[in-house]
Amino acid sequence: MTGLAVRATRGYAVLSVTLGLSSCSTSPTTPLAVPVAPETAMVAVHGGLLTRGRAGGRHDEAPRHEVWVSDFRVDATLVTRAAFADFVRRTGYVTTAERIGFGMGATEGMDDWAWERMPGASYSEPFRERDKDSSAYLAPDAPAVMVSWDDASAYCKARGARLPTEAEWEYAMRAGRMDARYPWGDDPAEGGKYRVNFWQGDSHHKNDRDDGFVYVSPVRAFPPNAWGLFDPVGNVWQWTADWYSETTYAQAAARGVVRDPTGPDHGVMRVLRGGSWWCGACVCEGNGLYYRGKTLPTAPYDNIGFRCAR
Repeated sequence: MTGLAVRATRGYAVLSVTLGLSSCSTSPTTPLAVPVAPETAMVAVHGGLLTRGRAGGRHDEAPRHEVWVSDFRVDATLVTRAAFADFVRRTGYVTTAERIGFGMGATEGMDDWAWERMPGASYSEPFRERDKDSSAYLAPDAPAVMVSWDDASAYCKARGARLPTEAEWEYAMRAGRMDARYPWGDDPAEGGKYRVNFWQGDSHHKNDRDDGFVYVSPVRAFPPNAWGLFDPVGNVWQWTADWYSETTYAQAAARGVVRDPTGPDHGVMRVLRGGSWWCGACVCEGNGLYYRGKTLPTAPYDNIGFRCAR
């Protein structure tokens, strides 16, 4: 597959957020061994040092330390609804939401931090009622959502790929920009225009729509980062391969400059990064490159998506 080569000797990272998820415990369905054509080009990322962590942030963001990330490739965009639907068609895969009979969602008008079970919701229709705003989920180039970690892993495996590690994800999304919340600086806007899909408004009762969206946006709606990666923050949370631990950074720092860290060997929740359309000043403010999200690997939410790596 053709990829865009980018060079970097140094990147940066810092993290933090918590999503409340339902305890959906089911075994993942193993996909059939059917080849799935990738829907997007991959970007070839040349490895280097990643400085991650910060002082004065959340407990799991400390301490600031360096790790080494080797060369890898990563999808230029989030996996789209069309690509995930094609995977399901080709393999007969049954998603977590389809097996448990519901997905978790939030809609404009609900209280802050409120989530609800949506019976029958899944990647194909990740909402309770279809209207002008929720129809955004149905666009072919919308990010696939209501996919659990198990679903995302199965999709990437069918492509001969995998989910990126947390360190790989941050190294690529920062694209060499250190000590900033976003890959372009500390403000969500640049040149008077928002570069990220997030929630604007005093509460989730009403979204002011200043970025042009209520829920998800097309995967190329905003400009990419310096290395050609779209949606480095915002739109939807992104699954990573790592198990979550609040002491991940402390343990890595104690070992010196760790090469290709992968987090703990086991855990309860998987790491999410980047924030989503749901995040804003009224709730977690998780959009950006500092916040470390986490949730159950079996949890399908309407603000969680993914991209693959190799």
